[in-house]
Amino acid sequence: MSLAENIEAQIRAEREARFGGLNLPAEFVVPNYGGRSIVNVPASVVRLFGGSLSTAPLDPALIEHFSSDVRRIVLVVIDALGYQRCLDALNANPDNGFHALLRNGGQLTPLTSVFPSTTTAALTALWSGYTPAEHGFMGFQLFLRDYDVRANMIGFSPVATQTLGKDQLIAAGLEPETFLVVPSLPQTLSRLNVPVYGLIEQPFVKSALSRVQIRGVKELRGFVTSSDMWIALRAWMLEAPAEPAMFVAYWSAVDSIAHAYGASSEAVLAEVNNLAYSFEREFLSLLSPAARRGTLFLLTADHGQVDTPLSRTVRLRDHPELRNRLVMGPTGEARAAYLYCRNGEVEAVRRYFETRLDDKFFLMDSQAALSAGLFGPGRLAPETQYRIGDLVAVSRGPDILWDRIDPPTERGRHGSLLADEMLVPFIAARLDT
Repeated sequence: MSLAENIEAQIRAEREARFGGLNLPAEFVVPNYGGRSIVNVPASVVRLFGGSLSTAPLDPALIEHFSSDVRRIVLVVIDALGYQRCLDALNANPDNGFHALLRNGGQLTPLTSVFPSTTTAALTALWSGYTPAEHGFMGFQLFLRDYDVRANMIGFSPVATQTLGKDQLIAAGLEPETFLVVPSLPQTLSRLNVPVYGLIEQPFVKSALSRVQIRGVKELRGFVTSSDMWIALRAWMLEAPAEPAMFVAYWSAVDSIAHAYGASSEAVLAEVNNLAYSFEREFLSLLSPAARRGTLFLLTADHGQVDTPLSRTVRLRDHPELRNRLVMGPTGEARAAYLYCRNGEVEAVRRYFETRLDDKFFLMDSQAALSAGLFGPGRLAPETQYRIGDLVAVSRGPDILWDRIDPPTERGRHGSLLADEMLVPFIAARLDT
């Protein structure tokens, strides 16, 4: 059994070993917060620079071989690149640029995302080293008690008025820089005198979400495409001679393409191949010996995606008996929905799912899932328990729970616990070998 196969087997065994009390379906893959999850990546980064977090670092088998005399770390995050899709791209194309790393001592293994497997929760974990339970950013839509509103947390506006524009909550007084109760990874590293340089797509540089997640960087720069991302990263590594240092680059197009066409679309593999081609041609092959020296390269994703055919939409408005038992529409994700039940209606909602929707959604008690550690170990953020409702409806297959009037359009989604959502690639390599 290869290292990657062994790690995946250990990840899959976690469901019964740690979460047996939740009676999760056999097809679910749970977060492995103890050392094989994306949240353990920043914990290892901090440790390599001489510090520590309460979060466990990565399993030594994933990082130890590359960790001697590290002076600089490059972390590249590819939004929605699932582990299997990464393998598909590599297996289908022997010229894929990431092979250049793997042929020269690099290592590819799987990690798990967090729960829910979505950008707000997972990217925040990567940018901080804290679990969703600890950071409190529990999904795409959240009930914010301070504003008495169900909010879109990408656009930072109430769900009811999100089409009128972004940042309505900012105008109402929400301060992105103080939204989280945990420090960011750059803030933690700054206490170790390690500067962090960030590269993200130009439209995101001043977004509210970036202001929440990317606090404390020495500098944040924007780019246009993946090709100039690699060029900018290479140039910045030469331009910023400070050692130690960390460089973080984020690319979102795989996520956008999978949402538009489906996770299994050939366009997803094409984008991965384009990304890898630019990586080898514009970054790896042109990197100077000085920039390579003592540099650890890491690549991972925040989550994967699954196909969600529009025909597999469960419209809440088609289930008035269920809808009438809820205080408001679901929050969280369409594939991991937090349900706020009317007083005394929790058991009735549970029975409805068991009798009408059991083949589509697995229903969990929210507080039981929280206590079991599904959202992560650690000290709870003050608002975490209030942001996960009474029950969580987790999709068993391609189904989504939809409560809006306008129909869904995305053919690929994430948020649940299926393998293609939860397993992401982790590439580790030294650039000086």
